[in-house]
Amino acid sequence: MEITSLDLRYLMKEFEELGDGFVQKAYQRGQDFTLEFYTGEKQRLVVKPNAVFLSEYKRDNPERPPGFCMELRKHLGGVDRIRQRGFDRILEIRSGDVRFVAELFGKGNAALVKDGKTIGALRQEEWSDRRTVVGEEFGYPEPAPNPYDMESCVQNLESGELVRRLAKDLSLGGTYAEEVCERAEVDKHIEVSDMDGRQESLVEEALAEVLELGDDPVLYTDPEGEPVRAAPFPLQTYSEHEEERFETFSRALDELFHRRRQQKLESKRMDKYRERREGIERQLHQQEQKAEGLEQAARQRRQAAETIYENYQVFHDLKQKVDSVIHEEGWESAEQLEVSDLESVNHQERFYRVAIDGAEVKLSPDESLEAAASRMYDEAKEREQKAENTREALQNTRGKLEELEEDEFEVEEDSMERDESRSKRWFEKYRWFHTPEGRLVICGRGPQTNESLVKNHLEGDDLYLHADFDGAPSVALKDGQDASEEEIRQAAKAAVTFSKAWKSGIGADDVYYVEPSQVTKNPESGEYLEKGAFVIRGDRTYLRNVSVDAAVGPHEIEEDVYVPVCGPKTSVKPNCEVAVQLEPGRTKKSEIAKELNRRFRDLDLDLDYLIRSLPPGESELAHAQGSR
Repeated sequence: MEITSLDLRYLMKEFEELGDGFVQKAYQRGQDFTLEFYTGEKQRLVVKPNAVFLSEYKRDNPERPPGFCMELRKHLGGVDRIRQRGFDRILEIRSGDVRFVAELFGKGNAALVKDGKTIGALRQEEWSDRRTVVGEEFGYPEPAPNPYDMESCVQNLESGELVRRLAKDLSLGGTYAEEVCERAEVDKHIEVSDMDGRQESLVEEALAEVLELGDDPVLYTDPEGEPVRAAPFPLQTYSEHEEERFETFSRALDELFHRRRQQKLESKRMDKYRERREGIERQLHQQEQKAEGLEQAARQRRQAAETIYENYQVFHDLKQKVDSVIHEEGWESAEQLEVSDLESVNHQERFYRVAIDGAEVKLSPDESLEAAASRMYDEAKEREQKAENTREALQNTRGKLEELEEDEFEVEEDSMERDESRSKRWFEKYRWFHTPEGRLVICGRGPQTNESLVKNHLEGDDLYLHADFDGAPSVALKDGQDASEEEIRQAAKAAVTFSKAWKSGIGADDVYYVEPSQVTKNPESGEYLEKGAFVIRGDRTYLRNVSVDAAVGPHEIEEDVYVPVCGPKTSVKPNCEVAVQLEPGRTKKSEIAKELNRRFRDLDLDLDYLIRSLPPGESELAHAQGSR
């Protein structure tokens, strides 16, 4: 979304208190700036190429700020004034004798101006009528028409289509031009010159209304819950969209850009997931082709060896004839032979091929028929062994594909967290929940977190649990050696639920548990352990036929701070005010997460956190339990 002049006009009401503040810090990420103001409390102003708003999200910032950012830190301090220049999409912040000028249109730009000259710029640019060049006079664009300064806005419209002239001649932009037409109930395509007095009056009234609203900010979303537009007041032209109300227009814009960023990160994450999946599928295809090729080659060589014995006399007579010519007249003469069943003679490599009963056999004067048959049997066995090894590798690759999860992939981007967010607990990098008695259960998400869980967090009094098949997550029940049988079963359910048993529809499996001292990374001699895999020494205690079981609820991890938690129903319910049960199904995790967020809307759960908490694969919502 690109903000309009009218949007900026409404935002300036929210920025007024910044005019008495002090710029404490300045950060730059690409073309985005964050100015941290202190006005009795910290406030964060985000300036983008096409938008500006107060933000509740903190961002990771570069360790080494770019040069222009250093200039901002050097020159911006106490704020004397913050304003919109006329009705332009230009924000100015005056600090002493320096102005920070942010142009919020086109590609966007920002400059520091002192004594009328540019002393720093995001980009140095030149146009036919103005320049933004360090050391030279700073040039503003031509002022935009300002409807607030016009006695009769309609009289200032040039000839042409009404909606287009409202957008351009009054600097409203397309959205608010259409909104004026909608509220006036005048056809937006009507020619200005064709309007009668009544229509002109309706347009004037609607325009005056639009220019003076702005006390009910709203964020519009599409049926999928994706953000479409934020506005300072409800738009009749967006009445078919879902809407969310916010206390301030900045807050609505902040949420819009945050969610769009989350969408972008999700798209990148899915690209990485698809790239990895396609790579594994290519590997599968190559291994399948290799195995089939080896098996076919083994069959051909075995058939050739058997054909020699089945047609021994034919081979013997033919070999005797060809060998005699080679010995007496040389390979050149043998190449000229026209003998039935002789396919070819290779002078350079000193062999010839014979084809009998559909089997092609390579023979040599220096090798007997028995030796040739034995060689072919050996070659067949060698290829059969290679094919078997390839089939085993293929099964491992299939396992990797089955275990591949969308939420294993993270995108290296600057993080954005709410200002009121806390430092995350160490266990939040894993899947986690608490038993009804309060014991913590943590589950690995993949090879890396399985490795980290055991190496860094599996302690002497814990229990280690694992479903009885490869690729399942490592699970730790903290202080598990003093846990009840029911608590152990809750952890065992997690071991099955967060494995491929969920998405494959298996529904249940056996789970074993051991003490931490039995879990080792040291394999037997000659064995190799992949990342996230462990060797279990000694006896295991088994729980048979443990079923998948998952529910999701908002857990109050700190006072008034809620995060999504997923685990067995009887563990989630006591720890959350409301719980929604899940079942294996056919709906993508992202869609399930969006629906859950709608149900938990008043708690404003982080969508990405919610996606990562869900069981692997697709699911369906069962029913809600409890109320809020």
